[in-house]
Order: sequence, then structure tokens, then C-alpha cells
Amino acid sequence: MRGTQILTVLVALGLVVGAVPGGALASASTGGDATDIGTDGAAPTGIDASTVSAQTDGNTTNGNASGSDDGNATDGASRATVGQQLATIIAVTDDEVSGDVDASSFDAALEDANESERAAILAERSAALRERADGVVADQREARVAYEDAEIDRGEFAQRLAVLSGQARTVDRGFERVADGADDVSGIELRAAGYNQSANADARERLTRVTGTGASALLAQYTGESAGEFSLEVDGGVSIEVESDDGERSREIEREQPGDGTFEVNQSEALTAATEQLSTDADGEWTLRSTDRDEDDGYYEFEFTFFGPETTGEADVSVDGQTGEVFEFEEETEPRERDDGDDAADETPLSISIANGTAEPNATVTLRVTAAAEPVEGATVELGDRAAGTTDADGRIEVTLPDDDEVDIEVADGEREGELELTLGADDDRDDRDDDFAERFSVSGSVENGTVDVSVTYDSEAVEDVSVSVDGDRVGTTGANGTLSFDAPTEDEFDVTLVKGDFEAEIEFEVGSDGTIATGDIDVDDESGDEADVDDESGDDADDENLSIAVVSGDPAPGATATVEVTDAAGEPVEGATVEVGGEAAGTTDADGRIDVTLPDDDEVGIEVEDGDREGELEFEFAADDDDAEDESDESEGDNAETEDESDDEAEDDTDDDDDEEGDDDDDEEDDE
Repeated sequence: MRGTQILTVLVALGLVVGAVPGGALASASTGGDATDIGTDGAAPTGIDASTVSAQTDGNTTNGNASGSDDGNATDGASRATVGQQLATIIAVTDDEVSGDVDASSFDAALEDANESERAAILAERSAALRERADGVVADQREARVAYEDAEIDRGEFAQRLAVLSGQARTVDRGFERVADGADDVSGIELRAAGYNQSANADARERLTRVTGTGASALLAQYTGESAGEFSLEVDGGVSIEVESDDGERSREIEREQPGDGTFEVNQSEALTAATEQLSTDADGEWTLRSTDRDEDDGYYEFEFTFFGPETTGEADVSVDGQTGEVFEFEEETEPRERDDGDDAADETPLSISIANGTAEPNATVTLRVTAAAEPVEGATVELGDRAAGTTDADGRIEVTLPDDDEVDIEVADGEREGELELTLGADDDRDDRDDDFAERFSVSGSVENGTVDVSVTYDSEAVEDVSVSVDGDRVGTTGANGTLSFDAPTEDEFDVTLVKGDFEAEIEFEVGSDGTIATGDIDVDDESGDEADVDDESGDDADDENLSIAVVSGDPAPGATATVEVTDAAGEPVEGATVEVGGEAAGTTDADGRIDVTLPDDDEVGIEVEDGDREGELEFEFAADDDDAEDESDESEGDNAETEDESDDEAEDDTDDDDDEEGDDDDDEEDDE
């Protein structure tokens, strides 16, 4: 590991010298014992903590002031210092190296394992990745709190966001590797091992809070891949704007969703709110490319592309369905590359927008087709494979959407074309996966001479080691051929329960008059262990998810006061959670999920939180006082020889006592017999 760290530092130094812009390198030269890095590519003569600190302090101390390490940044903007770039490269590179080592070990373990072992490895790896993903999200939240409380300045905050973005990418690549490995393993083996694809998808979704366009652009600047300025704002979330010297621009807004999950704003109003958030450019136009409506969480999602003579770009905007507020926003634009002689007018794509109505199955809506913000008359419109007509003088056309979950709308006007993807119904990937699993999972049975034969298969392959129970009584386990025989029940109808690890399914069997067995409904549990088609009587629901506790302010130590924050599995603050410190009630969390607590003067402290059925715990272990530890060490050394002499005698006595006890136990067993 030490060799890996040294390699990381060497790589980082090389990257800084070779990749950091010359202007930034020149600004780092402070003379004396500080780092001396010139613009001629020479290796640095020395880098120490004081140099990095000095360079870090060149940025502003709060989000509303302006600052720059080289004096060239505009008001309210900052630039990454060389010291910050070096620290970022070391941190990100070290994380990538560790990720590669873990990936190699993971691949080797999969290669030498059978299918059930591979499923267990995938489940274990997934759980570790989910834990790390939640840790990265929590670290970002703590960094934001530290910035809000003026504990770190803008440059330090931006650097942390950059490092966390790199770490999140490493975790996401780990999820990709796990998903690839899961493709070659039976679905029933994965479920038996507790592999949860839905939980993995949710964790990756949470990671997008850390890997947005703004954070990614910060990472590029803090690793020297690009040079430019950035600005940050914290107001109920994080707003990042980054502009590189070569004309690339990234904007990002990440806030908590404000609504209650209902829809009070129609799609047209939400689209207006999303469009108002986009950057303006008189020489180009934003084109709506897709719309989505998340029924579960209550928000609209829009995707746009930008096309102009000099610039292209794309943007994703999420609008709350109840309040109509934009709470997630990502936008990227960059200089356009085109060949000489291209006719911009012919290349301008057609834009399709919903001028009136809401995109739902069978709904009638008015579409509007434009090009460079001007209406297009006579454009042909197709819904899926069906021709819908042509637009009027105002570029409008009224269409009836199909009775489907989604539809692709295509328009054409001469050489110009446009496309819009509309999501009309609920899109639940988990339900799709469960339906796919149910189709591939099969149970059949037959009865002859009072004996029932049951066969369990997945993808037409036998499934062994499945525990089978009939009307609650276990009757055996399937063999290598996936079958099991047992005495037929006296009733014409009976329920069979199949269990393998975390997988469970219930099947209704009915014995016909001719002795054949008909298989009724098969209720297969979803990935979380709850039956998809049956009410969950176990009480396991969202309230049973664990709570997380993090120290967001203060230095935990015996007798110290610290601020802790309580969040749920989605990283949202939990208000009103009861908190106990060392077994004593400390109060309840506020609207931000926070509470100030005083830690007892003990070596070990436990903080427990509770909100309904949800619970969480955080434990601290503090090192003993050094003087006490030395005194104890001296005493133990003085008694060492005596202890060793006594231990030999005690060992012999213990052996004799053990022999006597074993003899007594044998006598007792004989008496019992």
C-alpha cells in the first residue's frame, strides 16, 4: 500500500507539472522555502503543507465575496490554486488506484466461484458500494454545512466537491462492474444471495448529486484538465457555475425537492418554468427533446439541446409537480465545431413543444414546431408510425396521444428534422424487472399414487437447494435436477412456499379430478423481499429504513459539544427524531435534522436516534490519555516477569481443573443415561 501511495504522489506531481495551465503555475511561486514551480515544465523543488495552505487561502472566505489566486478572476469568481490541484490529484488518483485494486480482487473472486458463490460475491460487493455511495453523499452534505458555517472558504469547498465527484465516479464504475457480473448469474441465485438491483439503482441515483455537470467541471479544473473560473452559491442547496478559458460553460443547481409529491402544476406550466431557467443566446435556440413525469416522487423532468451558429449544448431540468419550482438543473454548452461552408439555416433542428395540455395516454394536446424560435408552417408530424398532419401558420397542430406509456413524435420540414420523446405513463423499472423475473421463473407439479412431484426452474434450468413447504409444513429441498417428491395433501387445494436464501415465492396448487395438478397464481417477492402481489404483513416498509447520524459541526471529544445531523436512507434530513447520548435523552432534531449535543466525559460514547420504527446509532471511541497509557505500560512491564511465572503455574492448575471437570461431566452423563 505504501508503494501505491508513493506512486500516486509521483503521478500527481507529474500531472500538476504537465497539465496545470502556465498562468496558474506561475502564480504558485512564492519564493523562499515555498514551492518553486515555473512555467518551463521544471519539476517542483519542494511542496509542503504550509505552501498548500497558503495557496488555498488565496481564495475567498465566503461564498458572496470575490477572490482569485492570480488576480485575473472576475468579481464573485475564483480559480483553482496549484496547491489545491495537487491535493485533488493525489486524492482522486489514490482513490482510483484503490478502486482498481478492489476491481481486480472482485474479478478474480468471480472467476474462481460457482454460480451461487458469484451471487453471494455480487451481493456483498453491492452492499459495500451502497455504503460507500451514501458516505460520499454524506461527505458532500457535511462540506456544504462547513461552508455555510464559514468553517472552510470557497476554494476549499470547491476542492472538496471536486474530490467527491472523482470518488463518486469510482464508486459508480464499481456498480457498473457489478451489473456486468450479474448479467451472467441466474436471477434466482441473485435473489437468494440478497442481491438488490433496485437498491443499487437508488444508490447510483443519489450519487448523481455529487457527479453533476458543475461538479464534473470543477473536477476538471482542480485536476488541471482545464483552466477557468467558477462561482458557488449555497441557498437551500448548491449552485455551481464553471466557465473554462476555452469557452465551455457548465451550470448546476441541486436543491431538496420542495413539494409533497402531488401534481398541482400542469405540464405546460412546468415546461415554462424549466425553459426560464435555461441560458439565453440570441444566436441559437433550446430544443425540447424529451419529457418525463415521475408519478412516485411527483416531479417533471425535461431534456433540452441547444443549437446555434457558434455554440451547442444540452440541459436536464427537474420541476416539482406541486410548487412548479426547479430543484435540479444541469446545463452544458461548448463552442460548436463545424466545417467551412456549412449552411446554419439548413442545419437548424426543429423544436417541438407542448403548447397546451398534459402528456397522458389518450390525451389531446397542442404541439408547436419552431426553428430558431420562429414558427414552422407545413411541417409534417408523426406520432410513432402514424401520420398526424401538418402544422398551421403558427407552427401548431392538435394531436391525440396514443394509449401507451411513451410515444416518439417526429417532425420534418424539407431537410430539417426534429424529435420529441414523451413519457405518458408511470415508468417503474423495478416492476419491469419483477415481471421479467416472473416470466423466467417456473414451477410445475404432478401427482401420481398419492405422491406429488414439484419441479422448479429458472430460464429452463433446474434450481436446486430450494426449501419447499406445504401449507406451512416443510416437506424437503429440491435436488440437483430441481425436483422434490412428497406425500400428496388430503385437500384438493394447497399452498406451496419456496425459499432459497432471501428469495421466497408462494404458489397455489389445485388437484384436478383426473389427478393432474394445476398451478395457480405465483406470488414472487420483489428484490426487497416483499411480495409484489400480496400486502406486506411483516410491517417492513419505508419506516423501517435505518437512519444515519453525522457530526456536521464541532470536534467529537469527551465533554465536547457537537452538532449532529440525522438523515434517512435517501439522505433527507429527519425532523423530530428523538436523540439519546450515552443513554440520556438529549432532545429532538429540528427542521434541518440537526441537534446540538454534549458528549459525556467517557472513553466510549453512543448516540442513538429514533423516528417511529426507524432507528440509527453512532459510536465514538476516544483514545486514553497518553500519560495514563505510559503509566499503565510501565506497570505492566514491571509485573511482566512475575506474570509469566504465575501464568505457567496457573496453566498447570487450569489443566488439572479442566481434567477434573471433564471427568465430573462424564460421570454426570453416565448417571443421566
